Amino acid sequence: MILTLLLFPSLLWGHTDGLGSHVITAYRLEDIPPPVIDGRLDDPAWDAASPISGFIQLEPRRGRPATDETVAYIAYDRHNLFVAFRCYDSEPEKIVNRVTRRGNIYDSDLISFFIDPHHDHRTGYKFATTPSGIQEDNYRYDDAQIDGSWRGIWWVESQIDELGWTAEFKIPFANFRFPEIAEHVWGFDIERLSRRKSEITIWKQMTQAGYRTRMSDLGHAVGLSGIDAGKSLEIIPYGLGGSSKTHAQSATGQLATGIDLQYSLSDALRTNFTLNPDFAQVEADQLEINLTRFPTRFPEKRPFFVEGNSFFETPLDLFFSRRIGSLGDILWGGKMTGKLSRYSIGVLGAQTGSFDALEAGNPSRAKEEAWYSAVRVKRDVFKQSNVGALFTNREHVDGYSRVVGADMSLALGKTYHITGQAARSLHSDGNSAGDAYILKFAKRDYMWDVKAELERVGPRFETNQTGFLEKEPYRGWQRLDAEATYIARTENRWRPFIGAGSGVSQTLYTNDYFKRWRRDHPTLHLAPDFAEDLVAADVKLIAGFVFTESILNRLRAIYEHSREIELTDVFGANYWEVSFDTDRSKPIAGWLGFSVSDYYNFDQQAVGLQRLVYLAATVRPRSNFTIDLRGSSAQSLDEQRKIDGRFLVGSLRGTYLFTRDVFLRVFTQAARERTAFERIQVAEDYLVSLLFGWEYSPKSNLFVGYNEGWRTDGDKLRLANRVIVVKIGYLWNR
Repeated sequence: MILTLLLFPSLLWGHTDGLGSHVITAYRLEDIPPPVIDGRLDDPAWDAASPISGFIQLEPRRGRPATDETVAYIAYDRHNLFVAFRCYDSEPEKIVNRVTRRGNIYDSDLISFFIDPHHDHRTGYKFATTPSGIQEDNYRYDDAQIDGSWRGIWWVESQIDELGWTAEFKIPFANFRFPEIAEHVWGFDIERLSRRKSEITIWKQMTQAGYRTRMSDLGHAVGLSGIDAGKSLEIIPYGLGGSSKTHAQSATGQLATGIDLQYSLSDALRTNFTLNPDFAQVEADQLEINLTRFPTRFPEKRPFFVEGNSFFETPLDLFFSRRIGSLGDILWGGKMTGKLSRYSIGVLGAQTGSFDALEAGNPSRAKEEAWYSAVRVKRDVFKQSNVGALFTNREHVDGYSRVVGADMSLALGKTYHITGQAARSLHSDGNSAGDAYILKFAKRDYMWDVKAELERVGPRFETNQTGFLEKEPYRGWQRLDAEATYIARTENRWRPFIGAGSGVSQTLYTNDYFKRWRRDHPTLHLAPDFAEDLVAADVKLIAGFVFTESILNRLRAIYEHSREIELTDVFGANYWEVSFDTDRSKPIAGWLGFSVSDYYNFDQQAVGLQRLVYLAATVRPRSNFTIDLRGSSAQSLDEQRKIDGRFLVGSLRGTYLFTRDVFLRVFTQAARERTAFERIQVAEDYLVSLLFGWEYSPKSNLFVGYNEGWRTDGDKLRLANRVIVVKIGYLWNR
């Protein structure tokens, strides 16, 4: 590795010197008024601005001219950036245009652009819209990584006409942090999707990390001078009122207030503070069938934690914000994230406890009182690489749990990437410290996706107090995996892909693990051929087709064979899967999958068989009305191939948009499982949720919600909770 870097230092550089041929000049609005954001390009500003065009295809016919041209303009004043697009279309009546909630734009035609205000060729922002003016934005970091939690305050309007469609953006500079210099050069690029043609066209970038735009390959926007980020303080107080009821309690009233505050300490650092945050508008987790011994990793949805979460990401999942508040109320929290020169910084702290004095004084109802914190520092090195460190901590009355790690990300040219991390966990429960290491190699371009990973997790390494790791206490592993996928780039409407993977692993045990196992399973014995140094292995094959301009989108088949090592069995396992999905731009679209696999049933400590069917469908009776259906059914079979478990999960989500900012959402979910190990047990879980939402101004919302949940309690189905709530929040900024 060191020899390679010495002989070929150019591999470390992600961006060549000079601006290149793809440059757009932003027009400063001095004597001309700013454009009216109405989606019509009839303002004097656009007559004065210099247009760019000459788009080429990224998909499906890479490098060919776009079948329909796109023209773009940039203008600005002291506080705002204005961007406009003319998207020509030879058949405007066929433009795919859905009215959806913010961020859900990929079932429509769309136009998006990327900017890099730091001009560091590794960070940036994406802004996108559809012919209905639906907004989508995100933050980009480490060249091609995406933080979808970022949400800016900006405006856009679109129009469909006889030439195609147009879009106008107004984006305040207050959304960005950038250095105070006289003349700015920003990274800039444009990407357009024609959904019915499955055609992606771009202005400049051709080298991508798979389907992800690289910040190191953007073109440039010049002519920006005398700009001001302006507003730096946001305060969002909220008020909440409602009623709640459970099976064991009569209805009780709810009244609560809280506040979220965001302040920019400098041009680069943003601070968030929250007091008594409430997440009444957040939808419940969508249940999944899970026959493993580990809990499902549900995504973070709470706004305070979602925004800026990417600053705390590392190769090992050492910080998982959903641990915070899982056992108690979040009393208050603070967070600071941003970038100072070559340093990215993230600091977070949150206190949990109980706001209810009755709960605090009642041991049977007491909630966790703990202090959670995380500190992240990352430094840019070379052109596209970085090194960093992360510290996480949970302090509570019974002690502490801490994890510290150091990591690195090394980019070798445009398509090769090496990441790694070393971490140590420390706990106050008397156990010795545990260590974990991971090293990943990846090559990703528009044809190849190659990965290799080496990992060692010590049996005493524990991070589930503040992170997420699928691991049993006192049991670890060391493993080596490799996988490669190739997709053919042809001009046919179908493109084959093929992949293969293989790996070897070894489980690491301690004496404490065997003691616990024997205590929990006194009637079981170790398998005759079990040994601590046995090596497990697997091999996997993937094949299928990707379709364009077809009702089908993808067809895929997977086969995997593995040698599994468990205490009571050393066995060979097979996994078969076939799945396909259809074009999501159609009024009715779906995904269907089947799988059959051998698996180890940890409840029974025996090998079993699992059959799974998964179905998903999206129906759009109208452009502003979407119905999403999800369902899965599984059977588990014992060693004699007799059914010992039946599992069923289904959900329906209907979303109706009265306007882009006013919606009604209905969400229902049902889960049922019937197991027959030792005795027949049935568990059921039902949920009905209704939410009306109105964003009456940016980041200012009114929510009216109703939730009702039922679940089994012993042999009876009982009311788990019934909640009616009204929540209103208002953004004040300056």
